[in-house]
Amino acid sequence: MIYTVDLPGPGRLSTMAKPRLGDLPTLRAAGVDILVCALTDEDFADAGLTDEPKAAVAAGLEFVHLPIPDWTVPDRDQILPVLRDLAARLDAGAGIVTHCWAGIGRSSLLAASIMVLRGLEPDDAWARITKARGYPVPDTEQQREWVRTLTS
Repeated sequence: MIYTVDLPGPGRLSTMAKPRLGDLPTLRAAGVDILVCALTDEDFADAGLTDEPKAAVAAGLEFVHLPIPDWTVPDRDQILPVLRDLAARLDAGAGIVTHCWAGIGRSSLLAASIMVLRGLEPDDAWARITKARGYPVPDTEQQREWVRTLTS
């Protein structure tokens, strides 16, 4: 299931749990341009998704891999340039879906970060994702704090 966040401006930002490989063409048909994956290589193996990057491209999706171990936060210096690029592409009208294992912590952190880089307040970003999912996000206070300090 895709959880689309209500956002001002162009583009569409959604989160989801790990997709099945057979779901990828459906994502593209639904207007998704970019699939952003927070799974680690170990997660890929455990989920049976080692072919996800190749399958995403075959389905017409751009695949962006930003591996983040579960319950943690990413390295700011490594990930910030990619997040800025994703925010700019959302502003240009792209359809972006972020995913991790359950679609709660890491995928929400990425989506909230993109929203904050577009100018939303962190608490507003989390509230919008929570509303879309019908489930409170993120998983950890460390993730919430990481997004809060993203632009400081």
